[in-house]
Amino acid sequence: MNKNGNLFYKKLDIFWLKKANIISWIKKPLTALTNSHKYNHWFKNGLLNVYDNCITRNINSKLNNKVALITIDNKKKIKKFTYEDIDLLVNKFISYLFMNNKSFLKGKPKMMIHSSASIESAISMLAGAKLGIHFSVIFEELEDKAIESRINLFKPDIFITKLTKDEFIKKYKIIYRKNKKNIIFFENFFKRSSTNSFTFKSKILNSNSNFFTLFTSGSTGVPKGITHSYGGYLVYSKLTCIEKFGMKKNSVVLAGSDAGWINGHTYALFGPLSIGSTTILLQSPLLILDKKILNKIIRLKVDILYLPVTIIRMMKSLFQNSSFKKNNFKTLGSMGEPLAPSVGNWYANFFGKNKKAIVNTYFQTETGGIICSPRFKDLEKKVPHGSVGKTLTKYIKINDLDAKNPKEIKIISPWPGCMKNVLNGKKEWNKYWDSDGNFKLFDLATKFKDNIYIHGRTDDVINIRGHRIGSEEIESTVLKINKIAECCAVSVDDEFEGSKINLFIVSSTKATKIIEREIFSNFGSFALPKKIIYVKELPKTRSGKILRRLLRSLLLNPDAKSYGDLTTMLNPKIISNIKNAIKEYA
Repeated sequence: MNKNGNLFYKKLDIFWLKKANIISWIKKPLTALTNSHKYNHWFKNGLLNVYDNCITRNINSKLNNKVALITIDNKKKIKKFTYEDIDLLVNKFISYLFMNNKSFLKGKPKMMIHSSASIESAISMLAGAKLGIHFSVIFEELEDKAIESRINLFKPDIFITKLTKDEFIKKYKIIYRKNKKNIIFFENFFKRSSTNSFTFKSKILNSNSNFFTLFTSGSTGVPKGITHSYGGYLVYSKLTCIEKFGMKKNSVVLAGSDAGWINGHTYALFGPLSIGSTTILLQSPLLILDKKILNKIIRLKVDILYLPVTIIRMMKSLFQNSSFKKNNFKTLGSMGEPLAPSVGNWYANFFGKNKKAIVNTYFQTETGGIICSPRFKDLEKKVPHGSVGKTLTKYIKINDLDAKNPKEIKIISPWPGCMKNVLNGKKEWNKYWDSDGNFKLFDLATKFKDNIYIHGRTDDVINIRGHRIGSEEIESTVLKINKIAECCAVSVDDEFEGSKINLFIVSSTKATKIIEREIFSNFGSFALPKKIIYVKELPKTRSGKILRRLLRSLLLNPDAKSYGDLTTMLNPKIISNIKNAIKEYA
């Protein structure tokens, strides 16, 4: 490292140590970053408790009667919980755990939480934060083999499920048989929640202790167990909430994310609660597609609305002739997939925020929080829809990017939100780092007028007759057509041309000629698709990412018996529809 590098790292350390003051420490750290290259420890020797930052501090600040959580379940019932309510429920839940297994709280226990975004998942996660229990939230609808593989990797001491005992046994008979001594049912907790509870003291934890493990969405292959630590994660979560979304104590936040996704941790729970905001948990993000629910959400005076791009696309298709411009929204955000400019324009216009930039967030489970996005104050003129803006700070450095030719984007300086570990082993860990110690994000990007643009995964570049084109560029062009609700561009190898584009389209009517005309006029004849296949729905993970690898596999062999790990797929039933559509085209 040269002299300039040393100076940069000194300034970086000073910057992050100052930012660490936004959270409450039991013992303040004396340094921000220790250890370089791949194994960074943040805020070493700092002691804290995340629960106290999120709940206790707000109660002590006389926010005890303020609404902390609002839940909307699949039956469309809305429930509100104050900070004091949450504190009472968490203590009762810990008492319940203690009564079921008195030895559980000894040592370094781990718990797996099988739940959607709900009061159940929130209580469990906050209980873990209070007692220093390393936890992992998994999707409620996972298949038995997927749960078993996660149990084998994470090795939890207890398994908590939102399902009733009868529902769980019916769906996961083998898992119940193997783990019944360690399975705890929330239905029993609520039946007994009227009983007296102990008041448990918050555990003092080292900044680098294991906080939670999340399994990746699986859009690119086998899910990986990503572990985050306490101090670095909380500082980064709270800072990005403030700087990128403009969250304040009086904010009402709706992050439409499942609890089993990083957004369900950072921007739906720990981030907002650490600020003293009110956060809304949707059991299913699809609920917002119901106009009655959307109206109820608006009446709850939500000012920060943060939705998956796939949900925004569905809204665009469903709500063509209406708008909801009477609202309290100050900030609109998007997550999960690249935001096509035409979709961003519609989103902003639909909610009457034409001049404002969408907080189009770019980050991954591994990064802990937002790496790049527009800020809540940015105007669309300076940060156009489709851009992910700038990094959070100049102390999160990105490699040099070209204005025209997409390059792989990498983070070339340490940041506090970075994962601590990958449960799958050192081999998987090492895949994230290049030979210079830079963090690989596996995406292509360009930079134009100081704004970064993401062009899809590095393996989604389509090479046709020497022309290199990103799948995102094709999709954005097609999505400009009003009739098109969703689009996915997938390449397959071609003996003569290198690759050929195949399009999967969700549309109320076939628009083949219009699609071909738009692609021809924007790119040329080389980019014309080999096939345009119309399907009812695109395959997605629960985090809202399109399963491009599945579509590619189906194109190559629609009759295959297996298509890899599909454990986080939102709706496996649509595979048969896609298979039939491919066969009908042929």
